[in-house]
This record gives sequence, C-alpha cells and structure tokens, in this order.
Amino acid sequence: MSELIQKNDNRATIRRKLLTGASALALTAYVASSGFANADDSGRPTLWIELGGQMELLQGLNAPFIAPFMALTPEPDIYKGADLIGSQNAPRFAFGEEGKITFQPEDSNWNLAFDIRYGRSHASRHTHRQAVPPPVPFDGSFYYTYAGYHYFYSSPNAGLHSFPSNRLLADTQTQNQERHLILDFTAGKDIGLGLFGRDGTSTVNAGVRIASFRIDSHAYITARPLVTGAITFYPTNFHAHTANHTGRPLFHESFRQYTMSAQAARSFQGIGPTLSWAASAALAGNPNDGELTVDWGINGALLFGKQKAKTNHRTTATKFFGQHYVGNLYPSKSNHSTRSRSVTVPNIGGSAGLSVKYPNFEFSLGYRYDTFLNAMDTGIDAAKKSNVTFNGPFASISIGLGD
Repeated sequence: MSELIQKNDNRATIRRKLLTGASALALTAYVASSGFANADDSGRPTLWIELGGQMELLQGLNAPFIAPFMALTPEPDIYKGADLIGSQNAPRFAFGEEGKITFQPEDSNWNLAFDIRYGRSHASRHTHRQAVPPPVPFDGSFYYTYAGYHYFYSSPNAGLHSFPSNRLLADTQTQNQERHLILDFTAGKDIGLGLFGRDGTSTVNAGVRIASFRIDSHAYITARPLVTGAITFYPTNFHAHTANHTGRPLFHESFRQYTMSAQAARSFQGIGPTLSWAASAALAGNPNDGELTVDWGINGALLFGKQKAKTNHRTTATKFFGQHYVGNLYPSKSNHSTRSRSVTVPNIGGSAGLSVKYPNFEFSLGYRYDTFLNAMDTGIDAAKKSNVTFNGPFASISIGLGD
C-alpha cells in the first residue's frame, strides 16, 4: 500500500513541476525580453480586446442506454420514427462565446494573453407514437365440445373480427444538458523573420491550459410493441345432437409493456502545459489602409485531471391481460455505478481562417478543431473512454487600444 501511495505522490509532484515550469518559463521569457526593440512596430496598439462566438459540432460526450426491448427483430412498425436509442444522443451542436485579451508592450515582439472559450447546449425531446393494432379475425373453424358432441360455428360468425382496445405505443422523453470551458494563459513571441512576407507573422505561445467538460442526461422510455388477441365463443343455447345453436363472441386481449428510466452525469476537469503556433500572411492591401490576411495555427496540450461518471438505470417488462396486470415477464433489472479516476489527456487542435485588419480593428472568420483524447468516460455499467471533439466555424472582432 505504501508503494502505491508513494507512486501517486510522485505523479502529483511531476505534474506540479510541469505546470510550474511552463508558467515560469513563459513569464521569465517575457520579462527578460521586454526591452527588445522593434522599430517597425511604433504606433501600434499595446492592448487588444477580442470578442466572438462559435458553433461547434460535439462528439464523444455520452452514450445511449440500450434495453433489450429496443432491439427487437424485425423492428416493430411502431418503433419507426420514435428512435428509442438515437433520441438519447447529446445535441449535435453547441453555441458559445469567446474572449481574449492580449497585451504587447511597446518596442517588443513578446505578448501576454488570456483566452476563454465557453460553450453550452441543451436538448429536450419528446416523441409519442401510438396506433391501432390490426383486427383479430375469427376464421369460422372454431368448435365446442359438450356432452360428447361437437358443435361447429360456421357461416353466421365467419368473418367476425375485433379491434384491441389497447394501442401500440412508443413514447420517449429525453433531456441532455452540456457545457464546456477552455481557458489559456500564455506568453508568446513573434518569430516571423519574414517567412510569410513583409507583413506576415509567426508566433509561438507557451503557457497553461484549463479544460472542463460536463453533460447530464435523463431518459424515460415506454414501449408496447405488440398487442395480441383471440376470439372465442361461449354458447348461450344448446340443442343436443345438433349443431344449430347460438353463441356470443368474447375477445381475449393481452400485451406486454416495457419501461426504462435512466440518468447519467459525466465530467472531466484538467489542467496542464500548452504550446501553440499561430501564423498569418497578407493576401491584399496594406497594414495602414486595411489588408486581407489568411491565418492558421496548431496547438497541443497535456492535461492532468479527474474523469467522473455516475449512471443509474432501471428496466421493467410487465404483462397485461385486457386492462388487468398479470405479472412481470422477468424481474426488474437495475444498476447504479459511480466511477472517478485520475487521467492524463493529450489535446491537439488547429484552426484556419481569413481576417480583415486595420491598425486598430480586426474582423476574423474561420474554422477550428480541438480533440481531447480519452477525456470522457461514456460507459454505462463499466468504464469506456471516448475522445471529446469540438469543431466548427467561429467569428470574432478585435479592437486595439493604446499606442
């Protein structure tokens, strides 16, 4: 036991050293170089404030609960359009805001930046399908035995049928709430060196990234995929040694009803060193009168944090005869699971876009991609790691202050 404790302590110590080292390196490099001069940058803003928004495609946040009655073969017609499994999926898109503050002292090609991205999504779905089952016919071949004689019911009752009173049913009620937050504290240096033209830039940034993801899911599903029945007769008037008598039909109806209730809460929180490279090249115009640039970049991080998952689900299958409860087809099945573990999550991403730039104003459009490897536990009763991915278009405006 002491060896395990020592091993965990060593890991925690390594993480603290990595974070402290990354932060110290960024700040020290900035302070040490604050006096470097760049005569061509005279008159430019020293503080940039950027605001924007994004629409992101989400992947890898949760997994649906699957009960045996959802996978009947062939698929019952009443299931079509209800999508008992797919209706539990998290929203495909999230909308969010972002902001960034960048400070670059005069006569320096170094900068300090604080960047925040926040996104959220919510989806509540309710689908209800019901239908009248096909009629149950009487084929005219029923006979009744009384006192050793067979009494045959023929043409007066041929073609008799009845509709079940209980409808076929598929009802789903699902809800998903998701939110994510990404923070970056970085120091950067422009190392353009004319690689992308006279007005091009190439900046390397190093610092700390913090990421937090969470999704809460709820589902309640009811299904009645099949209603069965049969028509029988109870004689009301018997004539011995003859088949001529009257009878009244009686419809016997039965069905099975399934329900599933489920909840899940999943999350990841991590912090770690980050390194990125951003570049731009002028396509048209000039910095003083306005120019169009193409921008691109790549980023990577190594996050240390906690991965949590809490799931709870219960499934029942009940048999009815008419409106009367008969019993369970099998005992109710339920399970509760709570998991928490320390994880190391690599993060890689990139972006590309276009910007219109003026000396004190900038407007940008682009597309961004970020993936966090094995960040989320999407298992139900046992752990299952999944990559979390955000990708989609973004737009932002930046205003420069100070000279």
